[in-house]
Amino acid sequence: MAAVALAVTALAACGDSLNVNDPRSVAVNFAVSTASAAMTSNGPAPVGPMNVAGDPLTIEGTNGTLIIEEIRLIVAEVELDGEDDVCNDDLPATNDCADFEAPPRLLDLPLDGTPVEAFVGLIPPGTYEELEFEIEDLEDDEEDTEFAAEIADLRAAILLEFDNWPRKATALVVGSFTPEIGETSNFSVYIEAEIEIERELVPPLVIGEGDANPDLRVDVRPDIWFKRSDGSVLELHLYDYVTTGRMLEFELEMDDGFTFIEIEN
Repeated sequence: MAAVALAVTALAACGDSLNVNDPRSVAVNFAVSTASAAMTSNGPAPVGPMNVAGDPLTIEGTNGTLIIEEIRLIVAEVELDGEDDVCNDDLPATNDCADFEAPPRLLDLPLDGTPVEAFVGLIPPGTYEELEFEIEDLEDDEEDTEFAAEIADLRAAILLEFDNWPRKATALVVGSFTPEIGETSNFSVYIEAEIEIERELVPPLVIGEGDANPDLRVDVRPDIWFKRSDGSVLELHLYDYVTTGRMLEFELEMDDGFTFIEIEN
């Protein structure tokens, strides 16, 4: 009887969601990918068929091999924008954007290609043409008091696991580098790259048609982050934080590594 009651409740909820005027649950997932032709002489190759990354992730270069064992990434302030790219809180019925009302979080990206859910929210009906999100640091420089409090809470949680996480760091990469000639060096590298990522949705995401709750998958390409156009890889052990106190600073490379958004129903 309990099972039947649960099933009836689930069906009723599903039936309610079929109204095209109702908001739909949309999840934003991140997934690590690689491509067979990751780089060209002119930089990152156009996105083609994707090959699922291994665990750990191996990136081979002309100067050696990177083994990536862990990637942690701070993501915040996810938003969907429509054609007009205008938000008006006073006129919610005409809003052309939607925020995912969720605090920033530290993602642990699975390196085997498994998607990890970053944000989920109820999105009002409409046509959305762009996804925006931020790669965030932990500094006390936020004007919005609510967001500043969320960053402070996240910082406290992160420091329980990584007690040396710098406030300017937005990501952590753990692994090893083996040169063509020489010994393997391990590293734990903090990356400084506070940026806003904007990606078009092709085709656009249409909320309010059909009965599906669409999800968005952001493909992440660490090979673009760490492989140069000449075929060599970054020697990340030179930025091992414990031994050097240095952080790896890059913004354009980080932006390029979020290659495209796929709509999954």
